[in-house]
Amino acid sequence: MENYFEASLFDELEPLYPDTDPKKGKNLHMIAAASNTYAGVHIMLSGLTPGKFVTFEVISPTRKTVLTKDDGTIMESYSEDQRYKLFELLPLPVEVNTGAVSRTEWMDGMINESVIRRAPFTVYDVLRPCTNVLTAQGGVMALAFRCKVDANERELKKWEFIITHDGVSKKLTLEVEVFPVQVLEAGAEDHKYVNWISCRGIADYHHAPLFSDEWYNIFEKYLRLGKYGRQNMVLLPTELYFEIQEGTCRLNEEKLDRLIAILDKVGIHWIEGGQFARRKDGKWESTQAEIQITHRIIPGEGEKELADMCIQLYTYLKKHNLTKRWFQSFMDEPLDYLADTYVTGIQIIKENMPEIPILEATIARESIAGTVDYWCPTINKYEKYREFFDSRHEKGDHILVYTCLDPAGNYCNRLLDQERIRQVWLGWAPALYDNIEGYLHWGGMFMNQMDFYRLSAPLPDITDYDTSRQGCLPAGDPAIMFPGFYEVYSSTRLEAHRIGLEDLVLLEKLKQQEPIWVEELIHMVFRRYDEYEKDVAQYRKVRRLLLEKASKELR
Repeated sequence: MENYFEASLFDELEPLYPDTDPKKGKNLHMIAAASNTYAGVHIMLSGLTPGKFVTFEVISPTRKTVLTKDDGTIMESYSEDQRYKLFELLPLPVEVNTGAVSRTEWMDGMINESVIRRAPFTVYDVLRPCTNVLTAQGGVMALAFRCKVDANERELKKWEFIITHDGVSKKLTLEVEVFPVQVLEAGAEDHKYVNWISCRGIADYHHAPLFSDEWYNIFEKYLRLGKYGRQNMVLLPTELYFEIQEGTCRLNEEKLDRLIAILDKVGIHWIEGGQFARRKDGKWESTQAEIQITHRIIPGEGEKELADMCIQLYTYLKKHNLTKRWFQSFMDEPLDYLADTYVTGIQIIKENMPEIPILEATIARESIAGTVDYWCPTINKYEKYREFFDSRHEKGDHILVYTCLDPAGNYCNRLLDQERIRQVWLGWAPALYDNIEGYLHWGGMFMNQMDFYRLSAPLPDITDYDTSRQGCLPAGDPAIMFPGFYEVYSSTRLEAHRIGLEDLVLLEKLKQQEPIWVEELIHMVFRRYDEYEKDVAQYRKVRRLLLEKASKELR
């Protein structure tokens, strides 16, 4: 019987599906990268025989190591560069497409023409680390290869893959042109970037009881993956370090000590203090707030509770020299309905936590102006009301942006049925919009009430036969990091966002010397959050121009 085993390479920014034809890929894939970054490629296999092995032999380029002895002599040694990883790509389902206006097509009732494929379908997204020997589970398989690259001079590095299955071998080649300009890992001075991680989601999905040693260890793994993706800020929800004692909220310093120690160990500098309050009873149009821990109402007896929590927390921050690293949130997405209550809460925070800036994902604008130090509107609201946000910036306020279940349509976001290049442009945009200092997303991994493999809507109870999905989230919105067995997995969307943020480092540095050149370069591929180039090949060409210019000007 003739063997139809096929293997080929695809750009890591191109979406792959289980029915992708490997014949549309390449045997040789060429990309360019800056030093101290990660280059990658995806491998598509078909014609596999279930139950039989697939083996990967990776032939790496030579890496030079230079050592200086105590007597000043220089020693050079050469060895195979083994700084690479293989991942099996796991497909995730898209039951319904993102909406043309908001959420999903089921909710807004409109057809979204700006999606990569019509639902339902599955798309490869999760990167699960694997060895060089796998067993075929079906007729197709997709893998991701990532390698760390560096060079003192412009250098072409080559990786060869010998893939063997059922006695047949295929040879594929990845060539990476490494430029000498370096992109250092994300630190305090870089673009602020935070993904929210669900503390209860960690407990649920990893079977690690909250505050157990296992829970803290897995929490650290999420932060390490976030740091790899250039995250330099973390949200610490109040429930992690406040608890009810004798009817009042008390700060547990030992828990907060341990959390801060993990941040320091991982190297994440900025801290977003979690929201003290939420809308009363969770009602969207409520005019009252309630304290997260005790549910005491504002206005009402909640003001005294809030002030006491602020005093305890601020005393701790002063004691541990954290006031310059900490941002504080009061309540997520305040609306005009709640403006008076929100202003009251912020006044209490500022009175009892002086010098701590307020950072908030915001919907209301004029009604809360003067209370927020770091505004965080959605990207479409930033563009629509840019005059307002620019005026706040002129008054000394700061601007971050965020995406979540909105914006939909052709806007850049991080959803499963969108091009991966959109996540790259989330990294490039701040180089065009001078006032944007950071990016926030609620869905780092916030699936404590979501089914892992659905990602869009909570499954009904076993006896609940109501299949309505009108309020479901867009596919992929709750997560770009995924729970494994005591492990944490990356995604193609996290990787794409990382690539865009790596580019941003070079764009911002070049902008100080060549602002006109940088603006012209960006306009070649990105004009607005909903107007940009979708051709990955065009992005690769423009990125090469960026690397060439940066290597010449920034060394």
